[in-house]
Amino acid sequence: MTKGLPYSRGMKHLCIVLLTCLLVTPALGQDIPSHEITGRVWHLGDDETPEWPEGPARPEGGSLSFAFQAKATQRASLLAVTHRHISNDWRLSINGVEVARLQNKEALGTYYYEVPGGVLAEGENTASLAGSHPTDDITFGPVTLHEGSFREVLNLRSVEVQIHDENGAALPARVTISDSAGNLVTAYYAERLQTAVRPGVVYTVDGSAHFEVPAGDYLIQAARGTEWSMASQTVNVSGTQPRVDFVLNRELEAATRGFIAADTHIHTLTHSGHGDSSVEERMVTLAGEGVELAVATDHNHNTNYAPTQTEMELGRFFTPAIGNEVTTPIGHLNAFPLRVEDAVPPHDLQDINEIVKGIRAKGAKAVILNHPRWPDHDKGPHGAIELDSYSGEWTGSWAVPFDALELINSQTEELEPMLLFEDWFALLNRGERVFAVGSSDSHTVGGVVGQGRTYVQSSTDDPSAIDVEEAALNIANGHSSISMGIIATVLAGGEPAMGKTLGLQNTELHIAAPSWVLPTKLTVYANGQPILEQPLPVTNHTGKTDLTLELPTSLPWPNHDFYMVVIVEGDGVDGGFWPQINDYTLAATNPVFVDVDGDGEYTNPRALAEALIKLGGTEDATVARTLDEIDSAVAIQYMRLVRLAYLAQAEHRATSLTIQAREKHPKLIEWLRSLLGNR
Repeated sequence: MTKGLPYSRGMKHLCIVLLTCLLVTPALGQDIPSHEITGRVWHLGDDETPEWPEGPARPEGGSLSFAFQAKATQRASLLAVTHRHISNDWRLSINGVEVARLQNKEALGTYYYEVPGGVLAEGENTASLAGSHPTDDITFGPVTLHEGSFREVLNLRSVEVQIHDENGAALPARVTISDSAGNLVTAYYAERLQTAVRPGVVYTVDGSAHFEVPAGDYLIQAARGTEWSMASQTVNVSGTQPRVDFVLNRELEAATRGFIAADTHIHTLTHSGHGDSSVEERMVTLAGEGVELAVATDHNHNTNYAPTQTEMELGRFFTPAIGNEVTTPIGHLNAFPLRVEDAVPPHDLQDINEIVKGIRAKGAKAVILNHPRWPDHDKGPHGAIELDSYSGEWTGSWAVPFDALELINSQTEELEPMLLFEDWFALLNRGERVFAVGSSDSHTVGGVVGQGRTYVQSSTDDPSAIDVEEAALNIANGHSSISMGIIATVLAGGEPAMGKTLGLQNTELHIAAPSWVLPTKLTVYANGQPILEQPLPVTNHTGKTDLTLELPTSLPWPNHDFYMVVIVEGDGVDGGFWPQINDYTLAATNPVFVDVDGDGEYTNPRALAEALIKLGGTEDATVARTLDEIDSAVAIQYMRLVRLAYLAQAEHRATSLTIQAREKHPKLIEWLRSLLGNR
């Protein structure tokens, strides 16, 4: 059963009058004559499919043809076709005239295709179906012919939506249409260069959306990403054309001042060869979600959005960056900035150091390891190297030459977000200077680009004038925070502190979220250990979140150098205007490195543990005293060295000393048990 290449649902030339699919079958127009032109179900392809009960299990070839009766007409007619597993280019013709390309849909369903006037003949007609990959297994049929146009049969009515800000300026936005049961409803005849349309979704760059839906009641929503409000209205679509006017407010402008919203992981069908978003549609969705730095990262392709952005006159909304998702046998790495005329960085190597060396040789200032636990916890890069999420140790010849880890990927399922953070903390404790990035990894129009994002320090707030190299260097140095619906920023003396080394001093935490996101919990971590956990005030969705909290020196900080990270968790978002794969919202700061001993430098837990061993040795009394003076992150690094020093001496010495410290270091006990098989 050959799946072949995915068919482009995003191609602008694919006219909607030739091809239309339905998520929800509408009530068909009354008094429209129709008749079944074939009740048969064909199975085309080359494999048996007993799991498809609607048709024969054995394939019947790679194409089909059948005769049917119809009336000649100069008016359009409509075919209702049931089919399954369309994943390539299948073309339906009547009397030798191509009338449709079947919608690229895996699920068994009924889909509608308009037949232009003049195609049907009086009496006998012939329909035929042929595919670009005839070995691809599909089912086709039954087929019903409705003697009316698409608009007549589906009883379509027009809707006009206008979106603007509080000053009356038109806004790019995402418009979502759903029925009374919450199901997304396809909007018809909405395609134009300034829109990107998918079932239930219309993106517009000029604040205007015109579409048609079957008569009925609908919930229409408008949104523009994390920094803006959401608006909604229930609309009855009947005989007259309703107009819906939405006002969206920039709710988080103050919270993002001095930062730009970056999505460092974005795809197009045009250059990646999968997904469904054409490069033109991607320009529309980026503007519609308020992404300000758009890093193109098609697989092993140096993609440049600038020519398309310029052609579409969208330069004022975002700055494009030429990047690449360097896709290798051992992991995927996003890199930017690159040059479109350069060769693609080496991507067929097995050595992570050599891969990153080759990427940097092409000019990249930021290199990011993507989705480190994808495709699942054990098979992703961190699973393959058996990363110990306590000590940061790994097996094999791995290294961490990249600048950042992708800890938020809003298009990858991660039911427990703290698993990735535990990996990150372990690497930081091991002494790896690696920072956090958030992104969307959007391949489609419907998958919200910028849902996961990184707020990067910037010398300008103008989205059209971002210094791409400055942004890349700020990501590589941790001068940023990561966001999925919530924004968190650590300030020292009123200035952003992420990625910086400071003395132990009072700092402030600023938390912001739009009115449609509810943050619920704050956790402050020192060396990856929670030292403050508290619920956040409930705003019950009546207004945005805008909190500033002091993090005083009186908190139980370690008495040695440490790094601080703040994570804010929140509820998931209801509604189709911001569909989520993972049912939570989240924000995290990059580390603030705290120099407690005042020597002007930050000493990481591993380096501190090595210094303690060198200074005091590994006598039992020294080890016991030292464990009482350090935090658990340093204790794990310290006891790893102690165990190595004992070598063939009794394992029970290290175990006994660890158990003695169990009240102060429960994490140390967990780590030891993981090493000893939970004994």
